[in-house]
Amino acid sequence: MGKGKWDPWSGMADFRQQVERMLDDDPAAPHRPGTGGYLWAPLADVLETAQAFIIQVELPGVAPEQVLVEVQDGDLVVRGERPCPRACVEGQQDPAYHMMERAYGLFARRFALPPGVDSSTITASLSQGLMTITVQKPGAKSSPRFSVPIG
Repeated sequence: MGKGKWDPWSGMADFRQQVERMLDDDPAAPHRPGTGGYLWAPLADVLETAQAFIIQVELPGVAPEQVLVEVQDGDLVVRGERPCPRACVEGQQDPAYHMMERAYGLFARRFALPPGVDSSTITASLSQGLMTITVQKPGAKSSPRFSVPIG
């Protein structure tokens, strides 16, 4: 272990981001249960190359048919639902959970797109719980193909 100076506030930035995501008024942001909105927002990374923006969204336990990727008002929106596993427990009626840390139910994430993006060049694929969305930069050449429905 290093000899760096201990900072009692070192984890506050992550905590603040989580709270801000929960309280965001964006229609595609997570909302409190019972409000009819989204319950959780999957974690994501956004990378940039010379030709494209690449968005990677963690969606373990979500099948491709449970996800919709679409462009709305100049934003890329990833939304869908991860079903609660209670239905997957074979032969068991109403299991009693002792701990439940993973989020289930409706989810959504919204990413601002740069001006001039051609939505027909957006590609998406879901493999091993990681959705990779490639957004070609304006003027970059690509061959459009979609593994996930783009609405």
